[in-house]
Amino acid sequence: MLETDLRAAIEGGQLFLHYQPQMTADGARVASVEALMRWMHPQLGLLMPHAFIGMAERCGLIIQLGAYALTQAARDSLRWPGLTVSVNVSPSQLHAGFADEAFEIIRRAGGDPRRIELEITENALMSDLDRGRDIVARARARGFRIALDDFGTGFSSLAYLRDLTIDKLKIDRSFVRETHLAQGAAIVHAIVALGRALGLKITAEGVETRDQQIFLKAAGCHFLQGFLFSRPVAAETIDAMLAAEAPARARA
Repeated sequence: MLETDLRAAIEGGQLFLHYQPQMTADGARVASVEALMRWMHPQLGLLMPHAFIGMAERCGLIIQLGAYALTQAARDSLRWPGLTVSVNVSPSQLHAGFADEAFEIIRRAGGDPRRIELEITENALMSDLDRGRDIVARARARGFRIALDDFGTGFSSLAYLRDLTIDKLKIDRSFVRETHLAQGAAIVHAIVALGRALGLKITAEGVETRDQQIFLKAAGCHFLQGFLFSRPVAAETIDAMLAAEAPARARA
């Protein structure tokens, strides 16, 4: 049973993180990385999050998975002093004490919460706006950055954007795929204009073509993420990417 296997995986070191770079809009350098969990199942091989995160939420294991992700991301962040590391947060993790628990996890791992960005979907926050507002405020008070993930696919209310003290909007890949269409392009322009008016940074996800990059850069996105630049890779590959960028970073 997969649930039993996952319990064993947590204890047996079968879980690990890969990282996908979030690039500057010109594609010249890595601005931050997003941590993405992987599971090397002894029989099924490599499993991506969609194969087990939902199950972990249903059976109560998501808290342990979340703690592992924060711990490993904090440890790996020590390799990259100039980067922010983003970690996805499940709605099931968002309880009143989440910010304090996350802070303690990062502290015990030797990390700095100011270099950890928590990615939370808008639907997770909007399911209970008062609670979501409190959780975000507590997390930011602890030093964390907050990114609103999958923006545009849920409620997308101007009122909650005004009330939530977030740092970044992430444009969902479904809109990026349609930037070649007039309606898709208009939606992206509207999201970018809204985010910039609120003083937020904007990341577009799922960038796969040079034409998408050109459009998104011109539209005003600060950062781009997708297979055009890199698939999620091991921490050692991020090390190599940063080493290759070192001369340009030194000149910046």
